[in-house]
Amino acid sequence: MSDFIIKDSSFYKKVFAIAIPMALQNLINVAVSLLDTVMLGQLGEVVMSASSLAGQVGFTYMIMNLGLTAGAGVLTSQYWGRNDPASIRKVMTMTYKISMVFAAIFTVVSFLFPQQIMNIFTKDADVIASGAVYVKIMAFSFFISGFTMTSFNILRTVGTVKIAMYTYGISFFINVFFNYSLIFGKFGMPALGIAGAAIATLIARFAEFVITVIFVFKYDHKINFTPKDLLLKTDTTIFKIYMKHGAPVLCNEVLWSIGNSMLSVIMGHMSKEFVAANSICSVMFQCTSVITQGISAAAGVIAGNTIGEGKYKLAKQQSLTMFIISIFLGFVCCGIALALAEPLVNIYNITEQTRVIAIELLTVMAVLTIFQTISGINMFGTLRGGGDSKYVLFFDVSSMWLFSVPLGWISGLVFGWPVWAVCICLKSGDIFKCFGAISRIMSGKWIKDVTRTEEQVADLKT
Repeated sequence: MSDFIIKDSSFYKKVFAIAIPMALQNLINVAVSLLDTVMLGQLGEVVMSASSLAGQVGFTYMIMNLGLTAGAGVLTSQYWGRNDPASIRKVMTMTYKISMVFAAIFTVVSFLFPQQIMNIFTKDADVIASGAVYVKIMAFSFFISGFTMTSFNILRTVGTVKIAMYTYGISFFINVFFNYSLIFGKFGMPALGIAGAAIATLIARFAEFVITVIFVFKYDHKINFTPKDLLLKTDTTIFKIYMKHGAPVLCNEVLWSIGNSMLSVIMGHMSKEFVAANSICSVMFQCTSVITQGISAAAGVIAGNTIGEGKYKLAKQQSLTMFIISIFLGFVCCGIALALAEPLVNIYNITEQTRVIAIELLTVMAVLTIFQTISGINMFGTLRGGGDSKYVLFFDVSSMWLFSVPLGWISGLVFGWPVWAVCICLKSGDIFKCFGAISRIMSGKWIKDVTRTEEQVADLKT
């Protein structure tokens, strides 16, 4: 086993140099979600459920944008390994354009059909009315948040990660201030409830956008992207490579996000107590998974950079090291979740029925965190970063649509099983993905060098 583990300290320094800022960035985003649910929770379960379900629209856009940029990141991380910033700029130009198309679609649909969107998730009239207000306001956030997410996700692949942490840190304080002021009517501002929460988030997103624009066009000296690059025509060679290795990542996230929305539909049609309890649990597991997400990001960047350098044997050894780390981290996250379950639930102003459901969900999901951590780091970090996007597409989408969605629907809406059993069914796909990730990592067949021809790859392997 010792032969599989990287002993070079520089490897771990690189892992932590990427993982820690990413973890802190995610922790800041989770803190915003936590404060949102706590503040809105003071207004009752209807408002909290409405914001949770309405947030699925923004979450879906975020996941699609993540898929777009993660697919682009497969290319940019390997181009960075080859020291080719010119190709990275071409990838960025293409990615920005596609992101803006997505933003336009989400903006129009969210602004014109907010009630129809909420009607998909629940039949509770009060929840629909409150959620529609949130959706309509957040329609104005997609263009600016799309630019920010695209920029940060690509910058991460070249090792620039601290700017995102600083930006989201500033955004956090802006969001907290306006959340408190506009939800409850403080500092001379009107008490707008759920509308205030949406406006606060919109203001914070705009602040992020301004900082991102200034950094990308003025202070970043690795990629040196300029406004003129936005006007360039899409490079056909880059586009073909993206369609082969990056597009599967986008398709992956689109199909997964639709499936995840279906899970919200299932919960929304069970009861508003289930939705409220799940929103509490989601915040908890976002907290415990911030380190996992940071390590996953590091695994993807390192795999891409190492393959781009043509060091395939080293990439395999690094992947086995990350696999061992993922197992250890999975058990750590499980323990933290179990320890914090009751203290977290007691923060909220909820009914006893919702409290009992939340405790049940937290207990079951804590154990499932082990599987989620292993699959997250290895499948969405190493395998995706290594260019094995089609394999990840198959396992992620099939786990959602063959396991989580049908089993969750049958157990929750047909048979009416207990909450803990429905939760296991809803998350069953994570177990399937875990074993798929382990099998692929061990096989060593996941390395796909997208920046070289087959002949060049063969020469490097000899």
